[in-house]
Amino acid sequence: MHVVCFDVDGTLVSSAGFDGELYAEVIRDVLGVELKADLSQYQNVSDSGILAEIIERFPDANERTRLARDVQGKFVECTKRYVADHPHLIREVPGAVALVEALRRSPKVAVCIATGGWAETAVLKLRAIGLDPSGLPMATSSDAVRRTEIMRLAESRATQGVITRRTYFGDGAWDKIAAAELGYGFVAVGHGVDHHVSYPDLRDLETILGQLGV
Repeated sequence: MHVVCFDVDGTLVSSAGFDGELYAEVIRDVLGVELKADLSQYQNVSDSGILAEIIERFPDANERTRLARDVQGKFVECTKRYVADHPHLIREVPGAVALVEALRRSPKVAVCIATGGWAETAVLKLRAIGLDPSGLPMATSSDAVRRTEIMRLAESRATQGVITRRTYFGDGAWDKIAAAELGYGFVAVGHGVDHHVSYPDLRDLETILGQLGV
C-alpha cells in the first residue's frame, strides 16, 4: 500500500495567508506576544507546538492551561467568522480536490491528512473547498505537537496493511524536514520550499499520478 499524506494550509487549501494572520492576531491579543516572522524558528511548527513554546514564559501551569485554551478557542472562532464572511476567498489549491479524489479511488493508495493546524479549523477549510473530512483519515495539531507524530498518527488511521511506499505533500520547509525524518518521499507544492520534486499547484493530474506510480 502506498500512503499518500497531505498537509492542508498552502497544500490543499489556499489559506496560508489569512490563517497565519489570524493566528498572529490571536497570539497578540491574548498573550501580548508578537509571533516570529519566520515560523521555522519555532521548534515545532504547528498551532499547538508554537503556542506551547510561547506560553513557556508563563511560570504558572494553571495559567498556561487557561491561556492555551483561550488562544485555541479564539482562533477557532476567528477562523469560523472569516470563512463565513469571505467564502469566496477560501479556495482549493488548483487541482487539489481532483487529485485527492483520484487517489481515493485507487485500491493501491491510502490517502490521509496530516496538518499542523487544529482539527476544528482544518475541517472548516476542507469543507469549504468541497472535501468531506469525514471520509478522510486525519491527524492534526489537536492530536500531537510534533509534525512527525501527527504524520505517524495519520498513517496509522489510514491503513493497518503492509506499506510499500510513503509520500507527503507539503508547502513548508518543516514539511520537508518531517518527511525526511520519517523516510517519506516529499512533494513540494507552491514556491515556499526548494525541492527536486515540486509543482506550482496540483493541476497536472496525469503527471502527479505518474510520479506517484498510480
